[in-house]
Amino acid sequence: MLTSIHIQGFKGFKDTLIAPLRKVNLILGGQNVGKTSLLEAVYLGTSEIGNVQSLPAVFRLAEGRDSQRFIDMTFKGVKGKIELGFNLGFVMEALFEGSEDEQAHVKLTTLINPSQNDRTTWLNVRGMKNVQLDGLKFCQFAESNTSSETHVGAEIDIIELFQEPLAISVNPPSQSNAVQLFDRVILKRKKRSLLDSLRRIEPRLEDMHSLSPDGELRIYLELEGQANAIPLAQLGHGFSRLLYLYCGLLVTEAKIALIDEVENGIHFASLPTLFKGVQDMVMNQGIQTLMTTHSWDCIRAAYKTFADAGKLEDFQLIRLERDGDNIRAVVINDEMLETVMEAGYEVR
Repeated sequence: MLTSIHIQGFKGFKDTLIAPLRKVNLILGGQNVGKTSLLEAVYLGTSEIGNVQSLPAVFRLAEGRDSQRFIDMTFKGVKGKIELGFNLGFVMEALFEGSEDEQAHVKLTTLINPSQNDRTTWLNVRGMKNVQLDGLKFCQFAESNTSSETHVGAEIDIIELFQEPLAISVNPPSQSNAVQLFDRVILKRKKRSLLDSLRRIEPRLEDMHSLSPDGELRIYLELEGQANAIPLAQLGHGFSRLLYLYCGLLVTEAKIALIDEVENGIHFASLPTLFKGVQDMVMNQGIQTLMTTHSWDCIRAAYKTFADAGKLEDFQLIRLERDGDNIRAVVINDEMLETVMEAGYEVR
């Protein structure tokens, strides 16, 4: 599990430390303060090297040359790092350096330090050829200054570091991608869990199927009182996004979920139900989450969900604030969190 995030030279994060992290972290802050950028930084730091080029479209709409514009504005002539601390006592550090070319190219290196007390044990793991597990859990490298087999310690499951994070943007997937995701839920025999969670929002829901009655494969829903099954899109953006979110959490192999504007499209009255479903899924499947929000109703619903479950030790708020040319992170948990919620202080 991630325990800390240290970002230097990425967008507005000149030098920002966020610690500690908990199982569920709700990220707050004003407009354009860097909430989505924080998710992008974690995504960049934990996913494969090829995802540098796909990063512009992970949480944002990117058309035409938007992706290259993003790369140029974010990385051109910039040198920085994203350092992620984990609870097993090691650090994963992504170093990036953007060229000064007309179109910036990014060099990205990831280092893992199994011992925070011995900085000489950094291992370069970008370009990793394959990963093997045995009693010592070691990995082999295609290009490295180390030997071909470098032991990193029995307690570190190196494979988990390279499970690409689950990323949920405010933009819904295409209909075909939604069908593929739903089909994965069925293959993993998680459909019953999905239906149980969705019925908390839509009690009329009886069943769901992927069908192509007119030659186009779509998700169809059977609703009580309806003579025919109806396409998912007819239930609106909020329900569609909720389905996408729940399906992603149910089938992912990732250990980290990054969710932008978790409340987007969801009616405020349904937010407690939304968070009850999220809590069940992330706890049952061991997924750590970082979620952004603009909504006080969302903050209150999340707090109440974890308070009612007696699990406030798993939940906290992280408020991002502008501090000159930098972004500062304020962690709000335990007694401070209870005070903020009881007094109704404005923390958005």
